[in-house]
Amino acid sequence: MKYLILLFVMALAAKNASAQNIPVLCYHQIYTGGNHKNDLLHISWEQLNNQLKTLADSGYHTILPDELLMYLTEKKTISPGSFIITFDDSHKEHFSIADSLLRRYGFRGVFFVMTVTIEKPGYMTAAQIKELAGHGHIVAAHTWDHPHLYTTGKMDWEKQLIHPRKVLEKITGKPVWYFAYPFGEWNDTIISYLKKNGYRAAFQLNGRRENTVYTIRRMMVDGRWSGTRLQQEMTRFNKGD
Repeated sequence: MKYLILLFVMALAAKNASAQNIPVLCYHQIYTGGNHKNDLLHISWEQLNNQLKTLADSGYHTILPDELLMYLTEKKTISPGSFIITFDDSHKEHFSIADSLLRRYGFRGVFFVMTVTIEKPGYMTAAQIKELAGHGHIVAAHTWDHPHLYTTGKMDWEKQLIHPRKVLEKITGKPVWYFAYPFGEWNDTIISYLKKNGYRAAFQLNGRRENTVYTIRRMMVDGRWSGTRLQQEMTRFNKGD
């Protein structure tokens, strides 16, 4: 009987996870000046500000991964307008620009950090990462050096999964429960190691939908989108498009 109950609970969690309709936004590099053009990997300070202001003015508000996980697995109620905002790859502008803009609009974000970059030119320092956590953001793991995972499934698990988590926990003084796959590439092997090593959930990009909290989908936000266009794309995401 206990086994049947366990199977039912697992099936219910899978069903809820497959119904993910909370937008999870993904940003990479933020720039100032004319060194880049807005695209899928780059967004100007002005454009990011415009997108966030539009969302705030329209009544959107951020939630954090713990809340998303309870929504997906326990059917906890999430209020309309909820979304998650994430930043990948540890760029220094995530602290110098994104943090201040998020706080301006009352948002909190998730920062997926590659630990190989800490203290290197162009990337965040340990002190900045600690300050992000102190501002109420979530600091999460993004491997040590961003390797490809999908084609081979081979990986130095200590180097890429376990050590980065320990480093970030030492810096922030807080547990690290969440992980983002480099390039959005994932497979059953890495999921098994994430579970084994205590990660609660993991985030991909716009890949295939799966009934698991270890393949939570994210929207790659195009830096060319206006705030209105971003809202439209988030609505499409809500509908499962």
